[in-house]
Amino acid sequence: MIMGNFFELFQERYIARLLLLKKTWLVTQTYGGQSEHFERGQKIPILLTDYDDKGLAVIHKAAVKADCFSSVIDLNNKRHIDKLVEMLQADSRYLLYWAVVQDRERFKRMLDRKYKDNIRRYLQTNTDWRIGADEHLRPNVQMIFGELFMILKWRKQALRVKFAEIERC
Repeated sequence: MIMGNFFELFQERYIARLLLLKKTWLVTQTYGGQSEHFERGQKIPILLTDYDDKGLAVIHKAAVKADCFSSVIDLNNKRHIDKLVEMLQADSRYLLYWAVVQDRERFKRMLDRKYKDNIRRYLQTNTDWRIGADEHLRPNVQMIFGELFMILKWRKQALRVKFAEIERC
């Protein structure tokens, strides 16, 4: 279901840190697939994306409104915090991830190593780029509304591709 699991498991202690940083808005959405594909009894992976601006959180929520697990959590609302803590319990039907990568350099090295062949196949199939053996392509990642995109730059050209498409190659 979740092909590449890149994000941190969310922990209750992160709530206080988010409040301190004034990132009081969280958007929830299914992580790694459509909610109807999960088997009975299987934990539902939920991705939490934090914002310091309510407007951006609302825009993100609107972008994923078809997801039945999408919502906006206000960390200034005790009922919302209580629900979030409930979702973090071991007997909860949810597994919460935070849209944060702790070690970006390690993450980039892993992308270069693990997905190099996938990127090559994607470029061969979907572009006219013919990258020489002495040339290097350095992928970058970007998150937009809870979805990872890979940014591929070569010479003066650039592509933004959903990471899921790269994984499938």
